[in-house]
Amino acid sequence: MPYADMVCWLVTATCLAGTVLNVRKVRWCFHLWTLGNIAWLAIDLDNRLYSRASLDLVQLALAVWGIFAWRKEKGDSA
Repeated sequence: MPYADMVCWLVTATCLAGTVLNVRKVRWCFHLWTLGNIAWLAIDLDNRLYSRASLDLVQLALAVWGIFAWRKEKGDSA
């Protein structure tokens, strides 16, 4: 398997793990999504997929918002 494919599968697994954590109401889901969205943003920009990169940027902003929103709700630092 080429290196680029392995990286994409790793990023996909990271994002899916974030979804599973969200279903289980574990706040670390947002940290995984943040990492995944940064990776996808870099991959999409490198491949000149600008509309897809725009989606990644919005999802990254939502993941960061989620980190702070859940931090306030739980009353501690994430």
